[in-house]
Amino acid sequence: MPRSESKIRVGIVGLGLAATPHAKGYAAHPDAEITAVCDLDGARARQFADRFGALPVYSSFEEMLQAPGMNAVDIATPTYLHARMARQAAEAGMHVHCEKPFCRSVAEGEAACQAAEENGVTLAVGETYVFLSSHQKARELIEAGEIGQPLQVRQRHGGWLARDRPAIPTGPADRGWRIDPERSGGGKFPWIFDHAVHFFAAAECFLLDDPVSEVYALEASQYRATERAGAAHDPYTSAEPDIPMIAWKHRSGRAQSVWTRAERLNGRYDYMRGFSTTIVGERGMIEVLGEGGGGLTFGEKPCHLILYRDSKETLTFRFEEGDDDVWQSDVCYYSQGHVNQIRSFVDSILSGTPPRYTGEDGVRAVRCALATIVSAREGLPVKVTEVPKELSAAALSDDGRGGLC
Repeated sequence: MPRSESKIRVGIVGLGLAATPHAKGYAAHPDAEITAVCDLDGARARQFADRFGALPVYSSFEEMLQAPGMNAVDIATPTYLHARMARQAAEAGMHVHCEKPFCRSVAEGEAACQAAEENGVTLAVGETYVFLSSHQKARELIEAGEIGQPLQVRQRHGGWLARDRPAIPTGPADRGWRIDPERSGGGKFPWIFDHAVHFFAAAECFLLDDPVSEVYALEASQYRATERAGAAHDPYTSAEPDIPMIAWKHRSGRAQSVWTRAERLNGRYDYMRGFSTTIVGERGMIEVLGEGGGGLTFGEKPCHLILYRDSKETLTFRFEEGDDDVWQSDVCYYSQGHVNQIRSFVDSILSGTPPRYTGEDGVRAVRCALATIVSAREGLPVKVTEVPKELSAAALSDDGRGGLC
């Protein structure tokens, strides 16, 4: 079991988009404080440090790990640094909160998990879709039996519409690592690798932790070559090759899930904004908004969550948490979802109990994302357990026929 602490003193490394929502979470917790920040951009680091309390600034992660009194590290760096930094921090005796995707291969993620176990520290992965207030309420209703046994998850991915002026810094202008095959971890599919971990984590959450067992992804070529831009803070300009649909089975054998995407970046249209989910049960159904979500109504009433029940009154829910800091959205992903996530991480350390979303959970989500990419390239369903531990998406051959052979 990880050791407990009486107060969390955290250093944050990587001061891009996720760092500010994370910092808000630590600042809002009475038993946590930020004690250091680290970034290669000295000016950005000093500005961040001044905003959250004139903190010590480091340009070297290894040096920050030696900071006096620090007992936790928050890793918000690019994906290719996640697992290595998590392992280094654990070996230095630090509790770790690491952004998703946790790793680029199962092997490097498992090495970080092993280091955390051997050193008795907490390792949590920042899977915000599990901590959104709307998603947490959906899970609560499902656990209470409001829809009976959950049997099917239908995820709908419409366009994320960015605010004209984001309320938080969205990171450096150069975010080319996100589309680099090696550094992003996604090979030919950097967008799907970065985001699919969310979809699998959310489905497992709504199905009461029933793990994904087999994935089938459809690859689609665009019907015209026009480039399409996403949000101003991301580098994606085209979704080619695109994966617009993924279907998967869960280990129990009784539940299935599907995700579909239609938004301006992949040249398709959906009037619903952002991420939304329908959870179908044996006696009811839930519709719920997620990241960037908007357009859900009951009658003419805007809602964040609708609970339909057989032969019972339909209930609607809203979560008044203020505007999203990045998206034009009805729910607050940036920053309230992240604040919920950080609060959970801190509380798990204080109590010495496992975090809600562990390193092992993060590894499993990455394995599912890799199965998605292999499936799209081979045109076949892929069992998650058959994805080799050393496999990375960047290593797959260009002809798409070498995934599991």
